[in-house]
Amino acid sequence: MNKDQMLDGIMRAAGISKANVNRFYEGLVELATKKLQQDGEFVLPGLGVLRVRVQKPREGRNPQTGEKIRIPRKKVVRFGAYKDLKDTLNPGAGDAPELEEDAEEGVEPVAAAADPTAVEAKKKES
Repeated sequence: MNKDQMLDGIMRAAGISKANVNRFYEGLVELATKKLQQDGEFVLPGLGVLRVRVQKPREGRNPQTGEKIRIPRKKVVRFGAYKDLKDTLNPGAGDAPELEEDAEEGVEPVAAAADPTAVEAKKKES
C-alpha cells in the first residue's frame, strides 16, 4: 500500500476530505519523528509502539566485490505490535497443526527452518 492508497482508505472510512486526511497524515509523521528523536518511542494506540534501537557496528561484505567492509553503529526504528493486533492476525495461534500434512504446501515447518542442516537435507531431496 502506498501513501495515496492509504489516504484514500482513511478518507472513505472517516468520511472526510483528502486534503484533511493529508494534513492529518503529515502531522502524524511530524509528531512521530519528533517523539522518536526526543523520547525514543512513539505509541500508536490500538496498534503498537515504534521504538528507536541502536544497531551495533558490524562487519559486512560489498556484494559486488566481496570485500569486507565495516558497517558503523546506527539507530533504527522497530515496530512492536500490541497483543490485540497480534491475536487478531493470528487467531488460535496456540493451536499448532498436529500432522505435517496439515501444514501449507511449500512452507517449511518452523523447527526445520531453524535447523540449517534440515533445510540443506530438504534441498537435496528435491
